[in-house]
Amino acid sequence: MAEDERRAEGDDAALSAWEQKEGNTPDTPPHPKLARLTEAFEAHTDVCALQGVLDAAMNDAAAPVPVTVEVQPGLLALLMHTEGIDAARAGRAPDSPEHVLARRVSNQLEHLLHGFAIDPTSHPHFAAIWNGLCADAGAPELVVPNSDRAAKDMPPAERGPF
Repeated sequence: MAEDERRAEGDDAALSAWEQKEGNTPDTPPHPKLARLTEAFEAHTDVCALQGVLDAAMNDAAAPVPVTVEVQPGLLALLMHTEGIDAARAGRAPDSPEHVLARRVSNQLEHLLHGFAIDPTSHPHFAAIWNGLCADAGAPELVVPNSDRAAKDMPPAERGPF
């Protein structure tokens, strides 16, 4: 055991030496206008409203509320078919359509919450606000790509295996 500890200490010392020399890559300095743009973005009325909704959603301890959803019967049959396959593989009984749909909708909404929390500019409305601020500040290098324009600029996909 003592030999393992000495080896670990030696590894730690070697790693620290490497990090201080060859591994010491300095952080890229932030863009000189980034802090001001971020502050202006966070102060925008729409971003403030979004932040309030996000805070409420992240701290919501209330019980779920029932919602009625209309679904095409064939799509519901497809969903339940795959639920039956998944349940059989897991060795459990299939969940009801209501539970399966609730889980799917909840997962989608959690994904939406996460996306807005980590990058509100992933939504075109907030990307347009950010890009407008960048244009006003003369910082085109900080503009986020427009997903609509990026989709048009992408070459057609090659045919897949099917």
